[in-house]
Amino acid sequence: MYFCFREATDFRTNPARGYRIGYAFSKDLVNWNRDDEKGGLQISPDGWDSEMNCYPHIFSCNDKIYLLYNGNQFGKYGFGIAELVET
Repeated sequence: MYFCFREATDFRTNPARGYRIGYAFSKDLVNWNRDDEKGGLQISPDGWDSEMNCYPHIFSCNDKIYLLYNGNQFGKYGFGIAELVET
């Protein structure tokens, strides 16, 4: 499961506390293990998604898996697409 999260305070003015994309997995849909590093998506050093990533959407097309997400200011300056690459 991909989801977005943020810190409880100061998230609107401090980019380090803004929205990020998280990742969790479950074998039984009751007990979940969170591991945001396995999600594979971090904010960029600069540009339209350098302060926040939010509202992920996963879909498949032509046997590939993609993730759509919004960038800074909830997508005001753009949205991105990432392709799952298994290692």
